[in-house]
Amino acid sequence: MATPPSQPWAELQHDLLVAIMSRVGAPDLLSGGAPRACSSWRAAARDPFAWRRVDLRDWAALTSGRRAAGPGPSGRHLPVHAALAAILEVAAVRAAGRMEAVLLPEFADEDHLLFLAERSPNLHYFSLPGTFMAYDKFCKAIGKLHSLKGMAVDESLIHHDVLLHVLQCCPGFVELKVFALYVDEEMASVICDCLPRLKKLEIPSSDMSSAAIIKFLDCLEELEYLDISGYETSSISSAVLDKASRLKVFLWNSKFELGEFVDCSNCGEHNINPQEPCKCMMEHKVMDWLAGPTQTS
Repeated sequence: MATPPSQPWAELQHDLLVAIMSRVGAPDLLSGGAPRACSSWRAAARDPFAWRRVDLRDWAALTSGRRAAGPGPSGRHLPVHAALAAILEVAAVRAAGRMEAVLLPEFADEDHLLFLAERSPNLHYFSLPGTFMAYDKFCKAIGKLHSLKGMAVDESLIHHDVLLHVLQCCPGFVELKVFALYVDEEMASVICDCLPRLKKLEIPSSDMSSAAIIKFLDCLEELEYLDISGYETSSISSAVLDKASRLKVFLWNSKFELGEFVDCSNCGEHNINPQEPCKCMMEHKVMDWLAGPTQTS
């Protein structure tokens, strides 16, 4: 039985090549690996639809290809902030206004976001994990992103004025991811009060109080997706599970289940070291000591 003739990759339909290039990733597209294969691949790699989602989180992969290509025209390598701005410029030009999502590296700041907002105002989602952002520049960037539907930001930006600005400037905003070490009821209240129409909320790997979880479930009436996986408390109770039953997706787990933490069932405090009991247990031990030895019959 004769094998069917194979079709050269270069002769694939342009739309199919664009779909492939959109999955190749920014490091390969920017370093010139895939685009250098042939003219049809180069055309697909430069098609705006291949740049709708730009993931720049792996900075090592991005810069290794650029280092291999040698320094810029000035003969010197750019500092990382300037290098990222240059990459964003290339991505924005190639996307031609069609960029929908961008995931920035950890060192990216509000200047990079503003740079991007001025060149890609139709952005739907961005991830900006950097800390200690200047509120004014961040809000200026948000003011240019009226089509924004979601963002991933550090807990330092979970501020009443900042989130209200997001709500006012971005009427379709429904998705929030927060990089936080600890989430209490106060932070939960800020999110619920300022962004009441959230449908998707992600706060993974965070120490979160039971009150905060219940606040989200009670106040975010349109919430469909809640991810609090990897947290370090045992706040999941039957009450929480009952309230979360209305969600389409509820992701959670507890390091207590792996025996990494001990928990006081009375006050909810926890500690990594079982030899260091919580304040509640200490008070019980003091009261037992004051009461003296138990009398046995």
